[in-house]
Amino acid sequence: LSSTQTAQLAEDSDFTIYDGGMNLVQALYLNNAVEPLNNVKVRQALCYAANRQEVLDMIADGKGTIIGSSMFPAFGKYYVPALSERYNQDIEKAKELLKEAGYPDGFELTITVPNNYQQHIDTAQVLVEQLKAIGVTAKIQQIEWDSWLSDVYADRKFQSTVVGVDASNMTARALLERFTSTADDNFINYNNAEYDQLFAQAVATYDDAAQTELYKQMEHNLTANAANVYIQDLADLVAVRQGLEGVVFYPIYVLDLSGIHYTA
Repeated sequence: LSSTQTAQLAEDSDFTIYDGGMNLVQALYLNNAVEPLNNVKVRQALCYAANRQEVLDMIADGKGTIIGSSMFPAFGKYYVPALSERYNQDIEKAKELLKEAGYPDGFELTITVPNNYQQHIDTAQVLVEQLKAIGVTAKIQQIEWDSWLSDVYADRKFQSTVVGVDASNMTARALLERFTSTADDNFINYNNAEYDQLFAQAVATYDDAAQTELYKQMEHNLTANAANVYIQDLADLVAVRQGLEGVVFYPIYVLDLSGIHYTA
């Protein structure tokens, strides 16, 4: 639903509005192998420069869920809510980090965005304005989806990009394995020995509690090292008419209609 449709239906007592979440990790994904983004202080500065609530307000009337790492809320036990508070906007802190990294006057940044996803274009536009406050001059490069897949995702020829990443299946491993140093789909070129070690431990254990804790440590690692500027799990608003039951949201962006029925 669009924000206009949502507002209209919210005023209709015959409907209840649910936000099932798109179950995507939307972020400003950073190529960790190119200058100056190969400097962790630069990446942290970008995180501190972003005002994620403002992004939600500007593109979806405040709807959506702010996130702080590569995990979204629908994954329950694996999700770490506290990480969304790790980089609350702090312009002075961001400027200081840039100065320490050797970029006191900022730098130029290209944000490559697939032109068939308006929500990512809109997010990039908000970020461009926010980054000006720390001296980072960002420009948006819109490209066709096929070009994004070949140039950005496969060939990793980019500085930064705004997209939403999901899980190929409903597992925490599917979201986190992609950032191991040898993963074919590690398009941000994240290379962290501790992260690799945590993943190796996670897949080697059959103890669910131990594995869950290891996956959480991997999320902390991504956040601490500012692998990306994590933004949100985008809103996916669904209007349900009163009297209908059986609506279930799953941690993938599909809706199972088989169990929906009218109450007697």
